[in-house]
Amino acid sequence: MYLSKLLLKAYGQFNSREVELKEGINLVYNKDRSKRRSFRDFIVSMLYGSYGRSLFGIGEDVHGERKPYGNDYKGAMYVNEDGKTYLVERTFLTGAPKTSVLDLASGKQEDSKGMNPLPEHMVALDRSTYKTGLVIDDDASSDEEVIDDALLADRTRSFIKNVTETGCADIDFDASIEYLREMKNKKNAQPMVRRLNELTRRIDTYESVDKDIDGIEDEIKKLDEDFAIEAAKRKRVARRMIQNEDGSVTYEVDKELNKKIDMLAETGQDMMSKPKEKGEVKFTDRLPVIFGMGLLIIIIVAAVVFMLPFEGPVKKLFVIFTVIFVIFTIVDGLRINGFFDSGDITPTDEDFKMVLQEIEEEKEEKEAIEFDMTFAKEYAEQKEALRNKESALLDKRRERNQLQAEFNTVFKKKSELEDESYAITAAMNQLIAERDRMKAERLPKVTAHIGDHISEITGGRFDDIRLDRDYNISVSKGGVLSEMSELSDSDKRLVYLAVRFGLSEAFVTSDAPLIVLDMLDGMGREAAANVMKVISRARSRQQVVITSDPDLKGMLEYLGVSFNYAEI
Repeated sequence: MYLSKLLLKAYGQFNSREVELKEGINLVYNKDRSKRRSFRDFIVSMLYGSYGRSLFGIGEDVHGERKPYGNDYKGAMYVNEDGKTYLVERTFLTGAPKTSVLDLASGKQEDSKGMNPLPEHMVALDRSTYKTGLVIDDDASSDEEVIDDALLADRTRSFIKNVTETGCADIDFDASIEYLREMKNKKNAQPMVRRLNELTRRIDTYESVDKDIDGIEDEIKKLDEDFAIEAAKRKRVARRMIQNEDGSVTYEVDKELNKKIDMLAETGQDMMSKPKEKGEVKFTDRLPVIFGMGLLIIIIVAAVVFMLPFEGPVKKLFVIFTVIFVIFTIVDGLRINGFFDSGDITPTDEDFKMVLQEIEEEKEEKEAIEFDMTFAKEYAEQKEALRNKESALLDKRRERNQLQAEFNTVFKKKSELEDESYAITAAMNQLIAERDRMKAERLPKVTAHIGDHISEITGGRFDDIRLDRDYNISVSKGGVLSEMSELSDSDKRLVYLAVRFGLSEAFVTSDAPLIVLDMLDGMGREAAANVMKVISRARSRQQVVITSDPDLKGMLEYLGVSFNYAEI
């Protein structure tokens, strides 16, 4: 498979740019590093689609970095595969990504939404394997970062480690585990446990509050009963002595006084009533809502009536009766809910005292009445004391309920944190198991192929590459080992290239364009010739060498290398 033409319609810094490519080696030149890397990303994005940064922030955000200004973000390319030519078009906009593949010979077109890879018969490699084996660059994480050859020893070690343990050069297993460990630490539930223990201790101090309230209620009930009995007794003795004509004495009940005693008993039962917690008025009981709903009903009915084919007077009568009905309904509802009540019906402590005072005054005026009202005063004082105690207990119960509500909230949060922590731990264990499995599968391939090209690329100065258990790299010549970190900068670049080509041999089993970015820039003629020999013998039918070195074109011509040249 190879690409014959790239159409960078709106991608990165490119706008309506066409680039012709050929089968074999293509040398693509531009001085701007950002444009060179954007060109590389365009090829990968056209083959596999373009995505934003992953959840874990892995790799560079190619999709965001390459989005141009304006409303267009798209491209196209011609792909030659198995004697057929296909036109591939992609729209990369986040809100409406889509892909179309047109067979130019048959005219058959397949459209799909999203950023799906090309069909397997065109690109059989997965994205990770393609970028690992066939996109060879300095592994910098951004356009601004340029990796010096002196740093390539660490980059090479990291690259091999990531590819071996995770299958992707962009994913650092240790960094991923550390990220999950930090997330787990943030989900620590111990502060919640300490708060729950404190709340439990405080709630326990209110353990008997409900029982105490019930006891106070029983005392008040008994006091009311005793008072009612005593008041009835007082009614029997509240009488006037009358001297009859025959000289006998009778007693006449003072009805007016008895009536006031009844009032006294009634007010005694209701005064200083049990404190009630104020509740919020329901939304549907608020006056604006009630009147608003009434108005809405009138408007809806009027609209329906005027749409029906009735005569004008009939419509008006219908609306008038609807208005009257709604008004009566609202007024009746307000009456039922006590809106028109004065709020002074329930006797109060002042009512009790006033009635008691009237009885005392009448007692002084009517010396014949033998009536002791001290029991009523004692009753009032006892009941007031009980109500005060009850009010204090109700305050405690409210405090207890608030603590219990907080306890429930904290307990729920603790449970959520524990569940999340458990899930993170399970994910870490799964990652470790997957790393071990992948390492056992891939490490033999890495060690078998890592040194395939070292002799050819270095002109025979080294003949093998070795890895230790920490992925530190050493090169050898005749069995004599040298650590990569001790090599010259130019040799580090060559070893890095040899490792990358070796990994390509290990994992790339299907044809796809090989991309080499900036790795031949400033390289000596002999070293460039050795590298180009390896590139030309690659499994890929097409090799794209992207460079900023203006002398590389002349060097390849001098070496007799056949290539297609394009400037972007």
